Amino acid sequence: MSDLVKQFGDMLRLKRKDAGYSQEGFAAYVGIERGNYGKMERGLVNIKLETLYKLANALNCEFEEIMPPRIKYKINLD
Repeated sequence: MSDLVKQFGDMLRLKRKDAGYSQEGFAAYVGIERGNYGKMERGLVNIKLETLYKLANALNCEFEEIMPPRIKYKINLD
């Protein structure tokens, strides 16, 4: 996967740990199979927008707290 997806996984892992959840406990709380959740944190899967909302709500955070900075991954649209 891309560096963007990997960095998202790293940020998600840090936020989950800061919130005091184990990986298994958080995956169960959010309703995601633990193996699939682990793949998110390792940057092996690209997630759906609905999943992003679930994660942010479960962590009681804004997207910016788990999303890599937009400017770092700016895409030229020309």
